[in-house]
Amino acid sequence: VCANSTTSAPGLHNQSILPATSSSVDRRSVQFHCRDKARRAIYYMHRHPLACIGLVALALVVSSPLASATPAKQGNPLRAPMLRIRGGMWGSKPVTPVYPPLPTATAEENAASIVSGANLLAGSGIATSLDGWRTVLAVSFALFFAFTSIPGRLDMKLGKPKKEDGRFFTPSGWAFAIWGPIFLLELVMAVSAAVAPGSLLGPAGGEWLTQMAPGYAAAALHQVVWTLAFREWAIDKLWIPATCLTLAAFGLFSAHGAVSRALEAAGSMSWYGYAVAAVPVGMHFGWMCCAAVLSWNNVLNSVKAKRHVQLAAATASCYGAAALLGHVAVHRKDPIPALVGTWALWAVSTGHEVLRGAVDELALNALNLAAKVSSGLSLVAAVAAFVLPRMA
Repeated sequence: VCANSTTSAPGLHNQSILPATSSSVDRRSVQFHCRDKARRAIYYMHRHPLACIGLVALALVVSSPLASATPAKQGNPLRAPMLRIRGGMWGSKPVTPVYPPLPTATAEENAASIVSGANLLAGSGIATSLDGWRTVLAVSFALFFAFTSIPGRLDMKLGKPKKEDGRFFTPSGWAFAIWGPIFLLELVMAVSAAVAPGSLLGPAGGEWLTQMAPGYAAAALHQVVWTLAFREWAIDKLWIPATCLTLAAFGLFSAHGAVSRALEAAGSMSWYGYAVAAVPVGMHFGWMCCAAVLSWNNVLNSVKAKRHVQLAAATASCYGAAALLGHVAVHRKDPIPALVGTWALWAVSTGHEVLRGAVDELALNALNLAAKVSSGLSLVAAVAAFVLPRMA
């Protein structure tokens, strides 16, 4: 036994070491036998570490549910599950405990919870929609004004209309002076919305400022894109800036709708708000409609459409602009868009004089007459939009 216990480790698995079987077992032989078993175990762990780790992990998994289980006889409802096995001494599913009903909150407690939640929401800045939209309003105007000031657009390079241009729907230069009050009043509107939005609202308040801001911001951004598209690189793609102005007109149509609804609601808008918000938005909407019509007539001219086609389109544009702006003015009880149409169409009637001698005189006179008649119709619609609500 002593000899076998001192054998080198690689030969341990080939040797058979058995304890003495006689009635008088030597205590020293038993000790040597135990030490040799320990050496074999250590050597096995050294040669097969992964297997040992797996055995230890398996033992932990098996013993963990046993430590928390409650032994009981067959049929005991309090028997705890072990390894998802049903039946037997450990496998039955425990009974789901029955909890008492929660107390019902009173109306005062519900009201207090709502108030505290609203205060928390307001303090977090999530519910301040007016603050967010007034910032959008101010930023969109700043972008629109900044990009409009960048030189290099086609209208800056081409200058006044020339006889060789052959454009029929062209207003006189004085018509563009309308941009002065539009820019000035919208600047005051944007500053007021950013600094003191309450000055724009009436005593009854209202949400017209937040309802107007999305449409105005969309129109401003489309006009920013127009300032980048109405350049020499798009001289043969004028449908791009024309589309931008059309989309801007749709945005201002939405913004003007919010303003007109506020005018009908008593106390929603102050006189100051009317002067610096309702007036410039109505002017901007009316002028943008005329600008979009002008752009699409320029598209026809750029693709070299026949003269009679351009002349018919210009004539239809005059009556179409008057009908659109007149309808909006009467329906929304706001004469400003129709007044802008009167201004723009009268400018068109005098802007064709540069074409004298280049086109047929009869056709040119007919176009001028159509522009003047449509301007007069637009003025009639503006008067109706002002008078009819006060007669009702």
